[in-house]
Amino acid sequence: MEVNFEEIQYILQFFFDKGENASQVAEIVNGVYGADTVTANYAQFWFCRSSSGIFDVKDLPQAGPSSKMSIKLQK
Repeated sequence: MEVNFEEIQYILQFFFDKGENASQVAEIVNGVYGADTVTANYAQFWFCRSSSGIFDVKDLPQAGPSSKMSIKLQK
């Protein structure tokens, strides 16, 4: 199954809004979409963005198992 990371980011937002733990959410997403779809660090990155009030998922670097791009937190 091809993973659309924009969709994954919306899923992470959904779980953030529910008050879930980033590590647990990473396990849930990996259970549905396959191992190593997201890491706990990637989920935490999106949880930090959401808690900072940044909800836009467009035009951002995509991370995944095959990505060599690093993501820096924006403040």
